[in-house]
Amino acid sequence: MAELDLKNPEGIRFSSYLLRDVHLVKLGWMMPLFTVLGAVSLHLLLGNHRDIPFFISESDFPGIEGFVFTAGLFVSSVFQFLIALRLYFLFKEKARPRVLLAGTILGVASSTHLSVLAFADMYQYLSIHVYTSIIVFHGGFAWAFLAHLSLPNPNPIGRKLRLVSLTLALVSLAVMTTTLARGINEQSTKLGLAPDNIPLDQLQPWIDVAAPAEFILFFSLLGCLASFSWDILGHANQFENPSIES
Repeated sequence: MAELDLKNPEGIRFSSYLLRDVHLVKLGWMMPLFTVLGAVSLHLLLGNHRDIPFFISESDFPGIEGFVFTAGLFVSSVFQFLIALRLYFLFKEKARPRVLLAGTILGVASSTHLSVLAFADMYQYLSIHVYTSIIVFHGGFAWAFLAHLSLPNPNPIGRKLRLVSLTLALVSLAVMTTTLARGINEQSTKLGLAPDNIPLDQLQPWIDVAAPAEFILFFSLLGCLASFSWDILGHANQFENPSIES
C-alpha cells in the first residue's frame, strides 16, 4: 500500500518515489507564478478582458484561460499544502513549536481554500470566490509571518527576502482591501444594490488601484514562499544533487 512520508530527511517520499525539497519548493512558487502569468496573458490576447487593469481572478474566464487558471492553481494548492506540512516536520524540534503549529494550520487552511478557489470562478460563484480568496490571501500572509517568527536561526538571505516580501504584502493587502471596500460602500449606496450585485464596471475607478495592489500582493506572497527555500534546503542539506528519485 502506497504511503506518504513527510518526515523523510531527503524530501517527501510517496511509495518508491522521492520528491526532494529543492524541487518541491521551486514547484510551490513557480507553478502559481506561471499559471497566473499564463492565464492573464491569454485573457488579454484573446480580447476577453473587461478593462485594464483587472483582477487576477477575472482571467478565470470560460475558455482556455479559465482552464489554465483552474488546473494550475489546483496543482499549486497541492504543492503549497505539502510545503506547509514539510516545513512543520522539518523544524518542529528546533522552532518555536506553538507559533509554528499555528502557522502550519493557517498554511493548510490557505492551501485547501486555494483548491476550492481554483474551481469557484467569480462569474458563477462570486460569494464562494470572495470568501475563499480572503482566506487564501490573509491565511497565506499569516502563515508566512508566523513561520518566519517561529524559526530561531533563519538563513540570512531567506530572512531578508521574507521581510521585504512580508512588508510589500502587508501594504498591498491593506491598499487593496480598503480601496475596494470604499468603492463597494459608495456604489452600493449610490446604486441601491447589494455588494454582490454591483457590476465591476461601476467599481473600475477603485479597481484601478486595487487590481495593481492585488498583483503586488500575489508576487509578494510568492516571494515569501520562495524565501523558505534557503531554510528548508539548508536544514535538509539538499543543495547538491537535487533530483526526483525512485
